[in-house]
Amino acid sequence: MKTRVVSILFGIALLLTASPLFAAGNPNPTAQSAILLDATSGKVLYSKNAWAIMAPASTTKIMTAIIALERLNLNSTITIPTVAAAKEGSSMHLAAREKKTVRELLYGLMLVSGNDAATALAIAISGSEDKFARLMNQKAGQLGMKNTNFKNASGLPAINHYTTAYDMAILSRYAMKNGNFAKIVGTKVKEVSNAKPGTIRRLINHNKLLWRYQYTTGVKTGYTRNAGGCLVSTACYNGKKLIAVILKSNYIYDDSQKLFSYGFSKTNSGSKIASIRSAKPSRT
Repeated sequence: MKTRVVSILFGIALLLTASPLFAAGNPNPTAQSAILLDATSGKVLYSKNAWAIMAPASTTKIMTAIIALERLNLNSTITIPTVAAAKEGSSMHLAAREKKTVRELLYGLMLVSGNDAATALAIAISGSEDKFARLMNQKAGQLGMKNTNFKNASGLPAINHYTTAYDMAILSRYAMKNGNFAKIVGTKVKEVSNAKPGTIRRLINHNKLLWRYQYTTGVKTGYTRNAGGCLVSTACYNGKKLIAVILKSNYIYDDSQKLFSYGFSKTNSGSKIASIRSAKPSRT
């Protein structure tokens, strides 16, 4: 009996201290730049410096992925160039001359933010990363991303590589309409083949919001010293789809959840569903 009472009291304490799923007040994210978009209508629900020029870090890979999905067969095989295998920064640990399907490279690109995968896909499509960047900018123009310029496929720091929170929301709204893209970015863990026969690579998604906030459906993290913590994320509750973009924040998951709580309150006012408070994230 005593154990049962303690359990009940503990449960009540959790509810009282947890962050609410729906919060109607100003979300007040700590990010330098942020936006919340209704994914269905495209309406801006909240913005903070959303048109300021910012470094996107690895959220750049959203553009790389959607171009690859639109131009390559998922089952086609790519031989990894030496320049891709040697790419600096985050990696899915590709080996030069290793063969990988486009599908495997896309999981490595979006789950573990493989700069090697980004370079391999760019070269497969355009012959070089510089040429691929021009293709990225062409696509950005078609989508109405008026304040974006890409210089590489990965998001590594580069002069004149920039975007805005609003532009990244536009891009993500478009990308999430692609079923294969949505499936990939919503995957928590994926196993792909390894360079050594008979072994596998286990890819764990860097986007911890997929674990911390149950209505999350994607999309991509990013971090460099200049860009700070970045997260483009999507969530769906009761048919309502939202897109949140957080740029330059030390608390990307808390900031994103605040935006989603605010957005869902617009159509779900009065609900008191609670969710576990998210902690300060590792910046990946």
